[in-house]
Amino acid sequence: MRELFEMDDESHLSAFIPLLSDKDSWYRSKALDAFRMWSMRKSVNCLEPLIAHENLDYNRAAANLLEKFHAAETDVVKLLFAKDDMICQIKSAEFLLRADNEEIFFEKLLQNHDSRLRIIALGSKYCNHQTLERFLDDESIKVVEYCLSALSNLNHVVSDLALEKMLQRGVKLGLLIPYLVEISPQKLIQCIDGINNQDTKILVDLLQQKCRTIHDEPVKTLIENCQYVIVGRWLQGKRGKTEDNLRWQIIADDTVNEIERSRFIERLFARCDEENIRSMAQKISETSSSELIRLTAHNLSTAEDKVRT
Repeated sequence: MRELFEMDDESHLSAFIPLLSDKDSWYRSKALDAFRMWSMRKSVNCLEPLIAHENLDYNRAAANLLEKFHAAETDVVKLLFAKDDMICQIKSAEFLLRADNEEIFFEKLLQNHDSRLRIIALGSKYCNHQTLERFLDDESIKVVEYCLSALSNLNHVVSDLALEKMLQRGVKLGLLIPYLVEISPQKLIQCIDGINNQDTKILVDLLQQKCRTIHDEPVKTLIENCQYVIVGRWLQGKRGKTEDNLRWQIIADDTVNEIERSRFIERLFARCDEENIRSMAQKISETSSSELIRLTAHNLSTAEDKVRT
């Protein structure tokens, strides 16, 4: 056997097939090593001894080798998909959907009871945006999330009716937020009324990743619709004349909730060493009609003096 390995000739692979059922585990392991070493030099049909074997470890070994083969012959791989084992089914499904002329298998996989296999089908070359939108009604939230992400990558706009259905059936807003930010900022505004803290964090984190300026469409839309809780958190840490002008505009607006405006001021305390920040704070402290805003702004305008003393 050692001589066969040293010759490194894939034509010797057939000599190891009987050893797959040997009583000695050492011989069995060497037979499996031979398949791992040489099978990818041949066609996928050479994996049939592993696929047809009653040993599940052999079946899984064949499944893990499939990615090394060109997706051509499929009959033997369909035998592997028929195994009652998720690893075998996932790996063989991925292989089969790389092959041509497997539309029937694709359609059957879309109806599989396991959501992981449906997602594999939806990620294949056989899937289009019509199928992705159809599966927004899927019973699995994971499938819905996958479809939304895929549609977003395709820049495909989901209908308002589909979004409404997802919200009604209890699809979490947090799953919809990445799609809404990317594709439909106006619909985002309609959906975030009463947004909870967890989803707010998801939204703000995503905005931090996607939006660099107040002119980026999602942030611009939030500003236009007075969503200042979200805007304020997105602004944290951002400096610049445009950003500061927006801050002071919101702070000076008496129609905005005073507690939220006071938060805008409090976030500027880290910049109390900047003269223009102190100057604007003093102006607000003298002109605002809100006692809370006047007090908070006054504290900001004198914060550097307190630090020095």
